[in-house]
Amino acid sequence: MYVARWLASLAISFLVLSNQVRGQDFVNYDNVYLSTVKSIVFTIPGLYTAAPIVSLEGGALSLSFDELTNDARYLRYQIRHCNRDWTLSDLEELEYINGFNDEEIREFEFSVNTRVSYVHYRLSIPNQDLRWTKSGNYLLHIYDEDTRQPLLTRRFMVMENVVKIFANLKRPANVAKLNTHHEVEFTINHKDFPIVNPHQDIKAIILQNQRWDNAIYDVEPYLVQADELKFDYQDRLVFSAGKEFRTIDIRNLRFPSKNVAEVDRFQDPPEVKMKPDQKRTYQNYHLEPDVNGRFVIKTNEDDDSDVEADYAHILFSLESAQPLFDFDVYLIGGFCDWQINPQYQMYYEDRYSAYFGEATLKQGVYDYVYVAIPKNGGLPDFELLEGNWHETENYYTVLVYFRPFGQRYDRLIGVTTISQK
Repeated sequence: MYVARWLASLAISFLVLSNQVRGQDFVNYDNVYLSTVKSIVFTIPGLYTAAPIVSLEGGALSLSFDELTNDARYLRYQIRHCNRDWTLSDLEELEYINGFNDEEIREFEFSVNTRVSYVHYRLSIPNQDLRWTKSGNYLLHIYDEDTRQPLLTRRFMVMENVVKIFANLKRPANVAKLNTHHEVEFTINHKDFPIVNPHQDIKAIILQNQRWDNAIYDVEPYLVQADELKFDYQDRLVFSAGKEFRTIDIRNLRFPSKNVAEVDRFQDPPEVKMKPDQKRTYQNYHLEPDVNGRFVIKTNEDDDSDVEADYAHILFSLESAQPLFDFDVYLIGGFCDWQINPQYQMYYEDRYSAYFGEATLKQGVYDYVYVAIPKNGGLPDFELLEGNWHETENYYTVLVYFRPFGQRYDRLIGVTTISQK
């Protein structure tokens, strides 16, 4: 029985590869391939905004998402082991998987009494079909069994807790950044874990608020001592502090919440008009509760938010005396994987002296900011419309990878997260 199932799994894997599902169609970052796929939550069960990082010794991850349709699909999932830079590692599947890759998603439900119909899917990993055996970076791919159409990709990490990391935030060494940036420093204690060549074998990556778009990659130890590796650089591990995130609360569609001007429940889908936003570039720091760029699916009107929360059409506006002639303006946040997505572009209206944009979102609480994109190319500018302030609370995650000479993959041997406050 086991051998027959193993051979069947190999046959399916070969078919997947022959249809280029693994290579050409999937990307190696968090991505949604269909505009009908919404509300992707990938986290530790019970910790709604936690990063998808799980221990090799145990623990689980939970994925849920919706597709705005009346019909359920036959969906399958695969995981792929990656190097620290998210390129596929040299390991074969049998080296990092115990069980069967390319299995079906069996849990799904149809929405209940909602204006917008959708199918809600769930997946927990590891499970009875699949367990990982190596630490490091992984990609989770979801695709349609019949059409081979990719639906989504999600990054996650499996860690070994073999070193201790002591991290903190300090005032930037560069005086010009004192009021606008955060600087990270940390020390790795590896007393019980021998490291022969730290400068070659150890690389660290630092994330701000679980974002990979502005991550600092491949940091080597600055100072090597007996059992400690120090990463105390001057003006290298530095992030723009930003401001506290703007927030929209649409848990209740009966009445307007704090930042909502008007709710029209008679539209299909319901329409939510936000109060006009203003530029915050030169505004002083103002404490606002947020979820550091993430979002939480929740309805206060029903019991089961997974299938009873409805979708609404959200109208955003940003006041501006004149358009930014050299920039395009976009909404951005965890709800769109921190990607510059055409469906979240803002458009300027002269008669209102404001930018206008829209998004279709499931009931819940969402963080967002406005970003300016140079029309002639270049990096996104978060400061132009939002500004920076050193008192802003952010989460910083330090990931430590180990790859000695001759090893074929990057082990993730330690993780820690710190906050400004």
